[in-house]
Amino acid sequence: MENNILCKYCGSPNVVKFGTFQGIQRYWCKDCKRKFVLGTLPKMKTDVKIISAALSCYFGGMPLDAIQRHLHQQFGTYYSEMGIYNWVKRFSKEAVERIKDFHPIVGDTWIADETVLRVGGKKVWFFDVIDEKTRYLLASRLTESRATKEAALVMNEAKRRAGKSPKRILTDKMGAYIDGIELVFGADTKHIQSTPFTDVNSTNIIERFQGTLKDRTKIVRGFKSMKTGELLTDAWLVHYNFFKEHETLGNIPPAQKMGIPTPFRNWAEVVSRAKVIWHVKPSVKPNLTSFTRLKSMLQKPIVKRKHPKRKPKGLKQRAFIQTSVTTLK
Repeated sequence: MENNILCKYCGSPNVVKFGTFQGIQRYWCKDCKRKFVLGTLPKMKTDVKIISAALSCYFGGMPLDAIQRHLHQQFGTYYSEMGIYNWVKRFSKEAVERIKDFHPIVGDTWIADETVLRVGGKKVWFFDVIDEKTRYLLASRLTESRATKEAALVMNEAKRRAGKSPKRILTDKMGAYIDGIELVFGADTKHIQSTPFTDVNSTNIIERFQGTLKDRTKIVRGFKSMKTGELLTDAWLVHYNFFKEHETLGNIPPAQKMGIPTPFRNWAEVVSRAKVIWHVKPSVKPNLTSFTRLKSMLQKPIVKRKHPKRKPKGLKQRAFIQTSVTTLK
């Protein structure tokens, strides 16, 4: 095949053109007997750039119906809102999974803050821990309460990702932070409480960060369960740290500003490097008994059965009338 086109399933070069669908060229692999389209993932028909554009719009705060109109204007094809939402959930898992072992280079001063939001008629809280120096969002957790347990969990998550404890951490005067920080960091970290933050730089960071959270607020209002909410919250953390440009950092995302290798640089790389999920059906042994019975039935000649004549229903049998001479006398 010309242009060195390889099968995206088996990598074979033995492929030929297989017509077009909606103006898109399709190909057929003679070895694995599968058809495919260039620029798409296995088992998917949509181009990578379309999916990545939808993900960027979604985590930028755009609702699903607006994303649907945007994709139609840009690419000329309608995609269902449920299909777009399924893309978001699938590739959010991919992005969150691939940053588990990423350890950023952060400073020694962290800022923690919580935000309350009403979703589905009940209150939920966002706990966030951000590095003052790099603006890197170390941890973001969605909870239904704001007790000491939740504060300790978000601090422990920030410590795990940073790989160290901060020298000082700034919070407001919420009581849950006192015991939560003591449980995770102990005496190694100085806990500074104030309302509002007395540090001018810290105040500016929090105000800018709260403005950025408006995009996340638009995403949160569509949560249907806490499990989905936690997944998309973690995915928004990936979007904020690795893809969103920050004006104070020279229009560069915090992860790229550190100058260390990152797992990806945009949503297109997340989609194109996604793991392929194969659904292989288990092998089923044939039922030889049923097969033999079916084969014998097919080999037997078809014989029509003769049914005895039946008397029609509804007609009564006539009574016997003697007609002999003796009877007549």
